[in-house]
Amino acid sequence: MIYTHQQLKESVAAGGGIVVDAATMTSAQLRELSAAAGTGSGRLTIKNCSGLTAAQLGDLAGLAPGRVEFDLTS
Repeated sequence: MIYTHQQLKESVAAGGGIVVDAATMTSAQLRELSAAAGTGSGRLTIKNCSGLTAAQLGDLAGLAPGRVEFDLTS
């Protein structure tokens, strides 16, 4: 099943834990999901982060401290 970006935001804001692929999303979408994790008790794991800079990772994590994780495995 394919979920819309809005459905993912609602899920993480409601306390759900989701894993997303950074390569399939824009920076703005990743920021929105991270911010949604910060509004509730949800957790966001972002995989495939090689296209993001260290500064971007820090920005995303700062939107929801302790609720955004990065899967840096290859």
